[in-house]
Amino acid sequence: MEDARAADAEAFGIAPPEDPADETRCEVWAEHWSALELFMGLSTQWRVVAGMNGVFMYGLDYQALYGHPRYSRLDYDAQDEMLEQIQQIEAGALEVLNS
Repeated sequence: MEDARAADAEAFGIAPPEDPADETRCEVWAEHWSALELFMGLSTQWRVVAGMNGVFMYGLDYQALYGHPRYSRLDYDAQDEMLEQIQQIEAGALEVLNS
């Protein structure tokens, strides 16, 4: 994916953004990009329980996933693959969110 931030900043006459430190960057393989985009599209669809001990994230609301246009348009095999990728991303996110 092309990084057009410097060109955009120049077009608007503003200073280009500073690059984040290398340790904040990560690479996403092309075959996982659509799953990451869908996961980010579901960022407001978490099952959350708040109580005396604070907030605990249970995971994504899968009804929101199943109804999302990017998911529902896929054939069954592609849905299975996408669901598996979303669940792997979700598992990693839950480790961080609940730590």
